[in-house]
Amino acid sequence: MADWIETAKITAQVVGALGVAALAKLYHDRVVTEKNIALERKEAELDRAKDELNKALARAADAERLQQVRAHADLAVLRDQLAAQLERVAKSVSARAASLYVPVYSQNDEAAEAPRGFAFVAVYNAEAAAAKSIRDMKMVESWGVVGECWDKGSVIADNDLQANVRHMASYDKKSGFTAVHTLLAPVRFQNRQIGVLQVFNKSAGGDSPKLHAHGFDADDRKALARDLGDGGDGGLAMRLSYFVSDPNYMRFLGVHGELDLENAVIMYADLTRSSSLFNELPLIDAARLINRFDDELYRRMQPHGAVVEKFNGDGTMIRFHYGGFKPDSPTRNPAYRAASAAAEIISEFDDFKAKRWKPLADHIANKILLRVTLALGPVISTNVGPRQFQVPTVLGQCVNRAAKMATHAPRDRSVVLLDDNVRKALLQLDRAYAESLRDHNGMPGAKSKISESLTGHDYYELDIDRFLQMRARARRPIDLE
Repeated sequence: MADWIETAKITAQVVGALGVAALAKLYHDRVVTEKNIALERKEAELDRAKDELNKALARAADAERLQQVRAHADLAVLRDQLAAQLERVAKSVSARAASLYVPVYSQNDEAAEAPRGFAFVAVYNAEAAAAKSIRDMKMVESWGVVGECWDKGSVIADNDLQANVRHMASYDKKSGFTAVHTLLAPVRFQNRQIGVLQVFNKSAGGDSPKLHAHGFDADDRKALARDLGDGGDGGLAMRLSYFVSDPNYMRFLGVHGELDLENAVIMYADLTRSSSLFNELPLIDAARLINRFDDELYRRMQPHGAVVEKFNGDGTMIRFHYGGFKPDSPTRNPAYRAASAAAEIISEFDDFKAKRWKPLADHIANKILLRVTLALGPVISTNVGPRQFQVPTVLGQCVNRAAKMATHAPRDRSVVLLDDNVRKALLQLDRAYAESLRDHNGMPGAKSKISESLTGHDYYELDIDRFLQMRARARRPIDLE
């Protein structure tokens, strides 16, 4: 009996434990189920919220696109109206072509700085093919005659444009249109300069393709001033003001990417036959001499307002900033500063080698020469390299051009080479500097596949002694206050 009772107790305990476990499991399953249901509800609510957010973003994007389309439509209408008025202005002075420009500034410059260039707003040309080619160019550089008109803020006439140092012959090549006569005037609205209007090639009469023997005269100046002085909503200046007041006009003109660019003169200084150092000296001694040259180059560049961008072995890239350009001021003409720095470093290179490269035998030192190249154009300051290791530098066609010029420069003498853009900017300071420049025909031909960055430009060699003599006579020392 006692055994049976004990067995019954044990059985009851087991059954009770199983019951408790079953109840616990039922409770757990119920809790889990409720949590799953709540989670599913929350996920459903989250999905609905995401859908609503995506719909809202889509509506906002559609509204923005619609606004841009409307803005561009308004800008397109304004540009067509400006083109019609430009044609009327051109025909009023018997011009065969005309262009209307607005300034483009770098985002890195203050508003008071010089424009980086000038964008085409409207184009008229009696030759349809030329008009399309001109529109495709989108911009002209600030060191041309358009920039001169903007800087002076006055009417400019030149009936021998091909002889004008500011004229860009490369534009003639691109457009197939040869400019002979030109008349330019600043466009003002409410006493604020907002653009430049330029007409080309005065016709001998009517639609005749023959050009007038003497070009534009005083009567044409008055007619142009009268056309630009038209008041009311229908005036060209008023419409141009409407155009540039639209925040999308740069994007509409296709030059919004230019806002990140700036103009600069890029210098490459490269040692010729520097391998002689490593052939004659232990590696550590050769590296020490290279560093002494880099130190000297850096010291020489500082008085000229230059920025040393990078040292690359025996080569150095240097930038001369173009902001606040004033062609008649040596301190604000980067081409003059760059040419001065280049002439000085080469003229004193032999003295440097004699004083700072004493461990090197004279006959070896005499073989080492210096090539300096100068190119002017738009550049962008940016960081390059993988995200883990980036370094600041400048990029642009003029950077490539200066490097290629150094590659193809003469190696039998120390030399300074410069492109036609630098020449134009230099001669704006004093046309007499043309006497210190000689044509250089040593660059690869236009059809060479290894020299694409060199095509479309002319090149010159600087007569260093002549340049330094002319600079001394001009008594215009560098003084960057």
